[in-house]
Amino acid sequence: MKRFQPMLATAGLLGLISPLLGNAAMAQVNSSYSTLGAPTSSYSGQITGNGVVQYGLDTRPHQQLTVQLNTNNPSSRINVVKDGSAKPLCQSSASQNTCSFRTEPDANYRVLVSLTPEAAQRGESARFTLTVAQGI
Repeated sequence: MKRFQPMLATAGLLGLISPLLGNAAMAQVNSSYSTLGAPTSSYSGQITGNGVVQYGLDTRPHQQLTVQLNTNNPSSRINVVKDGSAKPLCQSSASQNTCSFRTEPDANYRVLVSLTPEAAQRGESARFTLTVAQGI
């Protein structure tokens, strides 16, 4: 994995800023970009309401990756998607917070952290740490 790129998005309107400040998404990269050979990278952030934090994964072909979500809100979830695919590779909640997959050549992957629709509607927030580990 060459780097882990944070990107902010608002649910349903990628790239647009939500008109309500209560639907915020924030992310902070707590470590520098990982370089080839680095076994893990961790990133933390916070989501509120309908906010979505999106991270792009820059990967090598045939690499085994494990993405793990640690959060203070059990209504948090992660989705791992391969660009161009309609179906996520992994969909999980905080109770099932790990996603492992093998990368394909010339494919781009994204990790999306959000709250369940019910939690978002209640205006809940969550702090999280997302860890990506490289395997064989």
